[in-house]
Amino acid sequence: MALYALDGSSTSCQNLFRILLSLLFISTFLQLAAKSTTTTDSLKAYKKFIKDQCNSTTYPNVCYKSLSPYTSKIKTNRVTLTKVSIYVALKAAKSASSTLTKLSNSKGKLTHGETLVIADCRENIEDAVDLLEQSADGLAHLNGTTTSHDKFQWDNIKTWMSAAITDETTCTDEFDEIQVRPSLQKKIKTSVDNVHWLNSNALAFVNRLPL
Repeated sequence: MALYALDGSSTSCQNLFRILLSLLFISTFLQLAAKSTTTTDSLKAYKKFIKDQCNSTTYPNVCYKSLSPYTSKIKTNRVTLTKVSIYVALKAAKSASSTLTKLSNSKGKLTHGETLVIADCRENIEDAVDLLEQSADGLAHLNGTTTSHDKFQWDNIKTWMSAAITDETTCTDEFDEIQVRPSLQKKIKTSVDNVHWLNSNALAFVNRLPL
């Protein structure tokens, strides 16, 4: 009888352990599912925020495509959105500068006129890079507050970014004056236009901040 009772008690303990383990598993699963749902809903909200903000820019499709990879960083913060958009424009400007440098090194393949156009364009884009770097550096300690110093810094950033846009536009103006083969024009314009679009969008965000 004692042995039977001991076996019965052991079986009951095992059953209780299984029940507790099952409950723990179900509880963990439900928590993970809830967390996953919350994360998914948050990402949707973040993406919608970026989409809505981009829709008010001059180049909304370019805007959303360039900023959506930073969704989890931007979230729904307009200041962070503005900062990221400037960094993205700076990255594009550096890429354009690199492209123009490579084209300028195509010795023997360029006409005299093409060499001049690329040299001038490269100079303008390098100026744009410097101006965007100044803007990016100026963002370091800005968080959307409205102190007189912050307003002054944002005004500087607006000035620098506007000047960068002028440089980008000037870069391709010479196409109307100096003959450049279509294939080369396309390479230059594709690279420079991308900088111009991203810079214009970033400036739009800066102008819309309630400062």
